[in-house]
Amino acid sequence: MQKIAILADSGSDIQIDLKGLPLYILPLRIIIDGKEYIDKKEITLKEVLSQIDHKKVTTSLPSPKDIEETFDLIKKDGFTHVICIPISKGLSGTMNIIRQIAEDYKGLNIHIIDTKNISMASGYSSLEALDMIQSGKDFDMIIESINQRLTLKKVFFTVDKLVYLKRGGRIGLVSATVADILKIKPVITCNPEGVYYTVKKQRGYQHAVNELIEQVKTFVGDSKSYDVTLMNSDSLLDLNQLSEKIKASLPFIKNFNISNITPALAIHTGPEALGIAVSIR
Repeated sequence: MQKIAILADSGSDIQIDLKGLPLYILPLRIIIDGKEYIDKKEITLKEVLSQIDHKKVTTSLPSPKDIEETFDLIKKDGFTHVICIPISKGLSGTMNIIRQIAEDYKGLNIHIIDTKNISMASGYSSLEALDMIQSGKDFDMIIESINQRLTLKKVFFTVDKLVYLKRGGRIGLVSATVADILKIKPVITCNPEGVYYTVKKQRGYQHAVNELIEQVKTFVGDSKSYDVTLMNSDSLLDLNQLSEKIKASLPFIKNFNISNITPALAIHTGPEALGIAVSIR
């Protein structure tokens, strides 16, 4: 009999109570002036943002030992199958390390899915897989469904300053020449290969935030049911007011949440990053 677990990473920004659920989160690592911290467990978003401009702050991948020990725990908990759903391999090496460990790991049937997405646009796939496990779907059916629905998820985000994306090497196809000087704010998403690219540029932060909503409206089109999460890293905007604006613009939201991005992602966006993740049902 199949007993299926899900393995995501902390870059998926999943913010639910995991107690009793077949969902495991593999934390990314944060390094500040040579000292390593476990993402979210040993350091908070505010602590990262308070040091990001005057210390050397970087991220690192989960170690092979981290991954092997997580597989050991999953097996110890009685699971026979694992669906690994990390953030895009175009933005992180986590998926490749998981694959390397999985190839030689004994005792679990392991399948890895590249969401080609990040933050909750990746996390939504894990939550869908969790729902299917709880409704009794089998391993192959869940994998097929998740793969078929990857293009129904998207995150659009903007940042106050591009320096953090450039510094972390996560800028992908984003053009960042004189944007900060001219106060040009990009609206960024992931392309079909799972790499950042700019879909629109706006002069000023508030215009970029408004453009986020417009991009989500275009993405959902005529869909009559979708979930939305407002993501932020210590935004100075009134998030409750912005939430009402989003809900008014997107009348068929089934579930709406506000969430902070994980500290490891905030290192590459800086403070005042704001994003909207959406999953069409």
